[in-house]
Amino acid sequence: MKRIELLAPAGNFEKLKTAFLYGADAAYLGGDAFGLRANAGNFTDAEIKDAVALADSLGKKVYVTMNIIARDGDLDPMMKYAGFLSEAGVHGVIVADLGVFMKLRKDFPELRLHVSTQANNLNSETVDFFIANGASRVNLARELSLDEIREINRVLLVRHPELAFGDEPYLEAFVHGAMCMAFSGRCMLSDYLAGRSSNRGDCAQPCRWNYAIVEEKRPGEYFPVAETDRGTFLFNSKDLCMIDHIPELAESGVGSLKIEGRMKSEFYTATTVRAYRIALDAYMNEPDRYARDEFKEELISEIMSCSHRDYYTGFYFGGKGQQIHSSSSYVRNTDYLGTVDSCAARADGGFDVCVTLKGAFREGEAVEIISPQDTSLVKLELRALRDAEGLPLTVANVPMMKVTFKSGTEIARGSMLRRRKQQKTSENQ
Repeated sequence: MKRIELLAPAGNFEKLKTAFLYGADAAYLGGDAFGLRANAGNFTDAEIKDAVALADSLGKKVYVTMNIIARDGDLDPMMKYAGFLSEAGVHGVIVADLGVFMKLRKDFPELRLHVSTQANNLNSETVDFFIANGASRVNLARELSLDEIREINRVLLVRHPELAFGDEPYLEAFVHGAMCMAFSGRCMLSDYLAGRSSNRGDCAQPCRWNYAIVEEKRPGEYFPVAETDRGTFLFNSKDLCMIDHIPELAESGVGSLKIEGRMKSEFYTATTVRAYRIALDAYMNEPDRYARDEFKEELISEIMSCSHRDYYTGFYFGGKGQQIHSSSSYVRNTDYLGTVDSCAARADGGFDVCVTLKGAFREGEAVEIISPQDTSLVKLELRALRDAEGLPLTVANVPMMKVTFKSGTEIARGSMLRRRKQQKTSENQ
C-alpha cells in the first residue's frame, strides 16, 4: 500500500512548525501575493526559503499557492515570483488558472505544478488534461462523490498506467475544514457586497452573514426570518470532516488528504493534524483493525475539541443539500491554554513544565495535554504555579506570560494544554 500524504495548512511560520511537529507530511502556504488567503499571516520570501530548509531537514515538503484567477497584468509578476520559488526549491506550486499553468510549464518546466481545487476539477477529462500536460497533482473539486473520484482514478490509470508506480500522489482532496457555498470558491457575493474578490484571495465570507428580508416599498424596514433564534443564514455551510472514512478515501485513489485552515489557529492545526495522523497511521499499519471502529470515537472527540461548525461528510456520499448550516456560530469544546516550552527533571523524580500562556487558568485546575509524540492524552491538575521570576501564582491570566507548574509525567516540548468544557457556541474562532 502506498503511503498516503497528510497535507496541512500553514498560515504563518509558527503554524508550519506546528503542522510538521504534529505529523503533517507536507504543508501548503502562501506568499505575499497570488494566493487565495490574502488575510492569512502568509510568508515573506525569506520565510519561504526558511520553510523549504525546515521541510528538507525533516524529510517533508512545502507547496506554495499561486492560485488566483489571473488577469493579463498579473502574468509578468507571477512569472517573476515563480522564478524565485524555483530558486528557493519549493516542492510544488499550486495553480488554478489555465493560462498561468501553461505559461509555467513553458517557462519553468522544473517546477512541480499542483492544480488547485479553484480550477473546479470535476471530471476525468479535465483531470486527464492537466496530467497529460505536465501537472504533478490535481486537487479534486469538493463537490465530487467518492464514486466519481473512483471513476476519475480509473480513467487516469488506463491512460497513464505509470501513475500506479510513482511514489508521489497524483490525486489530492480536501478532507477537513470549511466548505464554500459556491463551486470551490467561484463566488461573486464577496466582490458584490464588500468589494473583495474571493477569486483573488480576499473573500469576506458573506455566506456566513445573517440575512433579513426588506420589502421594495419599505426600505430600511427589516423583517427577520425565524430560521433559528439567532437569525437566518441563507448560504452558510457546515464544516467537512472525513476522519471516519479514511479507508474509503484511500481506496478511491486519493493519495493526499488535505486539511483546510490557513486562517485558523495554531491549536486548530495541532489538533486536526494530530488526529488525522493517528487515523492514517492506524489505517496504513492495520487496515482491518481500523475497520473495526475500535478508536474512531476517540478521534472524533479530538476533532470536536477545537473550534468548528457542525460537521458533515460533504458531497462524498451524495446528500446534496445536507450542507446547509443554521448558524454562523462555532462549536468549541475546549479552551486552548498554552504551549509547552520546556520540561525539566527534578530531583524528586517529577518535572517542572514551562508553558507560554494562551488562555487563563488557575491553581488546582484540571487540564488535558496533547502531545506531538504520543497518541494518548495526559490529564493532570495544575499544581505549584509560578511565574518567570519563580513567584507563586493563584491565577495565570496574562497572554504570552511564562508559567511553570509541577508534573509527575514528562511532557514533550510543543505539547498543548487545553481545558475541556461543556459544549457551547461562539461567534468567533
